[in-house]
Amino acid sequence: MLVNGPAFGAPTPKAFLATLKLLAATTDKVQGFKKVVSGAMRGVQDLIVSTTGAPNATVATMGGQPETHILGETFYSQVPVRFGDYVAKLCVAPVAPELTALTDKALQVDGGPNAIREAVVEFFRANGGLWEVRAQLCTGLEDMPVENAATVWPESESLYQTVARIRVKPQTAWSEARSSAVDDGLSFSPWHGLAAHRPLGGIMRSRKQAYEMGKRFRAERNGSTITEPREAITLP
Repeated sequence: MLVNGPAFGAPTPKAFLATLKLLAATTDKVQGFKKVVSGAMRGVQDLIVSTTGAPNATVATMGGQPETHILGETFYSQVPVRFGDYVAKLCVAPVAPELTALTDKALQVDGGPNAIREAVVEFFRANGGLWEVRAQLCTGLEDMPVENAATVWPESESLYQTVARIRVKPQTAWSEARSSAVDDGLSFSPWHGLAAHRPLGGIMRSRKQAYEMGKRFRAERNGSTITEPREAITLP
């Protein structure tokens, strides 16, 4: 639902399709080859950051994401939604000191397939968390376009403003039973929300169809029924 970068990796659905085709070409490659490519992409990303001051979203998609602790990241909607009578992008930013201490902190993955999950589980075993939900209102379509999803809306024109907080207690952050219940029994989409926060732009319109197709495929492949809860549910 949210991504750890302020703008989408492609401006339009057509451009994004080209990126997906490039990514799909690596899906069936051997793991060792993918690790080599990922390491090379991280090197490319470091060079881009040192030259331009900002990472490249496409390079990150191809494996150039630095190996840092995920709980220190700020996550963005990247593409806009309605905000009542306005248009906005959203983000969720860590504010608890225990979380902000993890921002850009290197995570020793060491080839472990579940290293990120294990780091998250270890953190929440002893710590809670606090995040702010923030909205950046569009003040002009020239600098803050709706249909060009790759444009970072300048905060010099409109700052992100805190509209809510998310607070959680220490907990068991993952279990096989809970993961199965969520993965097989629920679906997630930007379009699950109020009309007052309807997704906007071509990327969002494409996601509506793609996520619905993915939902149907998972249900058929897993022999499960995916239903949207109408009230609070108790997970395993």
